[in-house]
Amino acid sequence: MTKTYQPYDKIFRKVLFSKTHATGLINQYFLLKNKLTEEDIERYTCKFVNLQFQNRESDILYKMKNTNVFFLIEHQSRIDYNMAQRIAEYQIEIIKLENPKNENKKNIIVPLIIPIVIYTNNKSRWDAAQSIEAMQPKFSGYLNHKIGQYNILDINTFDTQKLLHNNLFTLRILGLEKARNKEELDNIFQYILCTEKDEQNIRILKEIAYYVYDTVLENEKIKKKFEEWEEGEKNMSFIDILLEEKQSWKDEARKEGIKEGIEEGKKKRTYEIIMQMLKKQISENMIIELTNIKPEELNELKKAVKTDGK
Repeated sequence: MTKTYQPYDKIFRKVLFSKTHATGLINQYFLLKNKLTEEDIERYTCKFVNLQFQNRESDILYKMKNTNVFFLIEHQSRIDYNMAQRIAEYQIEIIKLENPKNENKKNIIVPLIIPIVIYTNNKSRWDAAQSIEAMQPKFSGYLNHKIGQYNILDINTFDTQKLLHNNLFTLRILGLEKARNKEELDNIFQYILCTEKDEQNIRILKEIAYYVYDTVLENEKIKKKFEEWEEGEKNMSFIDILLEEKQSWKDEARKEGIKEGIEEGKKKRTYEIIMQMLKKQISENMIIELTNIKPEELNELKKAVKTDGK
C-alpha cells in the first residue's frame, strides 16, 4: 500500500487555534446565514481531570460569547469506532464543568455542544457510526435518542483540487493530507504558499514547514532558508529553495562515492563512505535517506568513528 506522508496533528491545532480560521470552517461547514466572526467566540480551555478522563484533552473547544453554545473540533488521522461514545463523554463533562454544583433549577440551561470531527486519512473513508443511536439495538415503537451525535468532515469526500481552490485557508491546509508521497507534498505545500496573500496565514505556513520538512532539513536550516526567501529570493518558490539545499547535500554525499557504493552494492565501501559522512557531521537522517542503512548499523559505525578519533 502506498505510504501516506502526513504532517503532524499540530498543524491543525495551529490553524484552528486562530479564531478567524475556526469561524470560517464553522460558517462553511454549516452554511450559516448569520456568519460567525472571531469576535463572537472565545477559546475554552479545559482538561478532564477525573480518573476516567485523566490526561485527556479535547482538540479544540470554542464557546460563543454570552451563550451556552460550544463548538468541539476533533482531529482524527485514523477511524475511531468509539467516536460517538467519546463525543457523548466530552459533552457530559462540559455540561458538568458548566454546572459544577449540579444545581437543581427549573429553568437551568444545559450547554449545546456541537462536535465536528475532521478526518484526514486518505486511505479509507470514515465509516464509524456518527451517533450512539446508530450503535444501539432497535426497540419497536420507540425512537432512540441521538446521544453523542457528531458532524464529520472527511477529506475523502473532497478531491485535492477542490480543497486547494477553496477560499477557506483551513480547507486548503487539509490538502496536505491528500499527498501520497513527498513529491506531491512538496507540490501542494508550494501551491498553498505561493497563492496565499494573508500575512498571518503565511506565518502559520512557516511553522507548518517545520512539521512537514523536519526530515528534510533541520529546523535551523529551514528557518535560515525562510529568511533568505523573505529577503529577496522570491523569484524562486520556498519549496524550490528547500529542495535545492537538499540537493546540494546529496551532491556533496555523491562526491564521496555514495552513488557508486550503492549501485555496486559494495557494503564495505558503503560503510567507509558513511564513516566519512559522519566525520563531516552530515545529519543521521540524511545518511539514512541516501544509503538506506539501518539505524542500528549506523549506531555501530558512529562508535567506530568515535574510536577512530581517539
